[in-house]
Amino acid sequence: MMKKLPYLLLLALFAMCKTPQTVFNSGNSEKKEEKKREESKIFFTEQTRNDFRSVSESVQKKFLQDYKASEKQYSILFFTQGYYGEVITVKNNGETLYKDMVTTDKNSGLAKNMRILNTVETSIYDQATKKTIYIDSEKAMKHKFIYVMKDLSSEDKPYKITYSDKLRPAK
Repeated sequence: MMKKLPYLLLLALFAMCKTPQTVFNSGNSEKKEEKKREESKIFFTEQTRNDFRSVSESVQKKFLQDYKASEKQYSILFFTQGYYGEVITVKNNGETLYKDMVTTDKNSGLAKNMRILNTVETSIYDQATKKTIYIDSEKAMKHKFIYVMKDLSSEDKPYKITYSDKLRPAK
């Protein structure tokens, strides 16, 4: 029995030993892979439309002047249908442009609008759904108006982004 004890202790020692670096790296890589998988999910559909009822050119020009968005590097972001008081965070160029509750007005069909810099990616985080959507700068630079609608009947892609050169009238 005395001759087997050192062997058992040695065997137990090797079985229990793992370097701290190995343990740390294996957990860290799993977290990175999970984060990549989450970021790769797309929670929206996109479309480009200019075939809807719009305001006159002079009204549109005045609207852009009022928002100081006449220059090429600016677009107007609209939140439209489907918002019921959720906290929305809009970030543009790493800077928070807006963080507050957004509620759709039943009469106008609009919830909130703001000027964004269209030369960089814009992120929109919805605290209620815990989802982030992104406005691609290449697409945003081509259009003056970006409409974001929320429809929770589609669980996979509850957001619809519409790029347009036309300003929709309030209902």
